[in-house]
Amino acid sequence: MKLGCQARSFGKGIYPSEADFLSVVHQIGKLCFRGLEANWKNLERYFQDPEAFKRILSETNLELIGAHYGAAHWDESSRKQIRTEGDQIADFVSAVGGQYIVCSGRRPTQGTVSDEMWKKTAEGLNLLGEHCAPKGIQLAYHNHWWESEQEGLVKLASYTEPSYVGFAFDTGHHIRAGKDAIALARELSDRLHIIHLADHSKDAQGNALRPQLGTGVLDLSALQSALQGFTGWLVLEEENNAPSPEKQVAECIEVMRTMT
Repeated sequence: MKLGCQARSFGKGIYPSEADFLSVVHQIGKLCFRGLEANWKNLERYFQDPEAFKRILSETNLELIGAHYGAAHWDESSRKQIRTEGDQIADFVSAVGGQYIVCSGRRPTQGTVSDEMWKKTAEGLNLLGEHCAPKGIQLAYHNHWWESEQEGLVKLASYTEPSYVGFAFDTGHHIRAGKDAIALARELSDRLHIIHLADHSKDAQGNALRPQLGTGVLDLSALQSALQGFTGWLVLEEENNAPSPEKQVAECIEVMRTMT
């Protein structure tokens, strides 16, 4: 397993300031992670000059795992925009030596998502994945709690083409949905490219929390066992706005190292 870090672990999903984003990249490299994942909006400023970002990766001894891209993949009216943006992202990720577009979905309804909607989501992912494949880029679908709650990953796995679409499985969101992250890691083992390693707990009122890795209910030993033979990326994704994210991430990578 290769260890990576999502830039949002340092406090923000999108960093409007390039200097702030680069500070995060350098901190991730300093902590000896091997890979970086970031929202595509953080990377968009380098789309016209990927060589500049390649130099940054070289300076920090990092690989770009992939760019995170959220879209309504089920919405046929959005397909043209998704393809245009996906094209730009895939070209950049490929140019700097990365491999993935880490896709997430937008919830189509507050109620139960119909099977037809899961099929439309899969159709959109397959189309984007097929378009990106000649560039050497594969999609890795990232789940949120509402997808896990409705067995969305299992459904998408059955409706998507494995050569185009894999998964970036978020353990924290899956546990939040009341599901067994270890069981799903085993079930989807041949489709997993990235594990978004995140913990889960609840406060006294029963509200969902995303605590520091290793301090919640995620059974890391059982997950390690379930991931035997996994050669993909183990990516830290903290989302708890810690007062000292640098200290928290430094502690988290030590926890991650016990799994490799």
